Amino acid sequence: MRIILVVAALLPFSLMAQQNQLKATLKNIPEGAAVLLSDAEGKELSSAKLVKGAFNANFNLSSPTLVQLELKQQKKIIDMFLAPGDQVTIAADGAKWNAATVKGSTANDDYALYKQRFTPLKDTLGKLSARLQKEQDMGKRQLLIGEYEKAIGKVLITATNFVKEKPASPVSPFVLYAINKLFDSPLELETAYNELQPAAKTGFFAQLLQETIADAKIGAIGLPALDFTQNDTANNPVSLSSLRGKYVLVDFWASWCRPCRDENPNVVATYQQFKDKNFTVLGVSLDQSRDRWLKAIKDDNLTWTHVSDLQYWNNAVAKQYRVESIPQNFLVDPKGVIVAKNLRGPDLIKTLQQLLK
Repeated sequence: MRIILVVAALLPFSLMAQQNQLKATLKNIPEGAAVLLSDAEGKELSSAKLVKGAFNANFNLSSPTLVQLELKQQKKIIDMFLAPGDQVTIAADGAKWNAATVKGSTANDDYALYKQRFTPLKDTLGKLSARLQKEQDMGKRQLLIGEYEKAIGKVLITATNFVKEKPASPVSPFVLYAINKLFDSPLELETAYNELQPAAKTGFFAQLLQETIADAKIGAIGLPALDFTQNDTANNPVSLSSLRGKYVLVDFWASWCRPCRDENPNVVATYQQFKDKNFTVLGVSLDQSRDRWLKAIKDDNLTWTHVSDLQYWNNAVAKQYRVESIPQNFLVDPKGVIVAKNLRGPDLIKTLQQLLK
């Protein structure tokens, strides 16, 4: 089950900076109030004190992005999506702040549409998540889970429809980035991203989205396992690709990891059962001490191939696979594709029984 709070936070035309102009009229705000204008990366674009209810700013944007006008002392914010060269006017009343208007930006018109469509969905998910965290009755929890999954589905449909409707809009990559964790797989997210036109594939949020997809694809089921080479216990280099043609369990562990040591008997039993059926294990250790590493291999009767660079959490393969906790494993098929991961105890045996019939 995915319990995720989708937070609002929502790019891509010219790569050359163009001057933007902003004119804000802010009623019922104290004279001299400090006004700060910043972009999505937190970079200050302009700042000044309010004079007779007016704040004017000239600044440069190199690509479309979110821009925030903030009155820190009053704890009031107006967020907008601006493209290079936009000339915008803002009208806001401190007594009716939510009714603030931003005019002069096509990108912000798309952003306003995003908020109109997604804010109710985000609120629904937030309320369902809060109810789920409090609900103890299993029957009621199951009903809530069903409602939550339907709400997630509605968010995903709304997002993909937005992208199809506005494939050239700089807001579309923002929309996908804002809800990227709701997609079941990075391939689904990538499919939605590929709906974008080239104009929408540049800029801050497009870059974030590209990086997110690339990171999510590392170690993902259904995608090729990243090849690597490290030295074995005899200091001979061993690569994952050298085991191509077999099912390989790439097992991340360490002698100092108690959960790993507790799981080792299950891995040993699995290895003994399937080692003659086109299956092997490749252990990747996050040890620092060579002696402790070798002793654990002997003590736990781990008779398969082991590799390590003895760099602890800086192990190159662990970093390559984004491994942040152990034990962790990836089951790779004879063609080098990841078919399962994080299999424990009987789950590993059951999976291999199905694959090696």
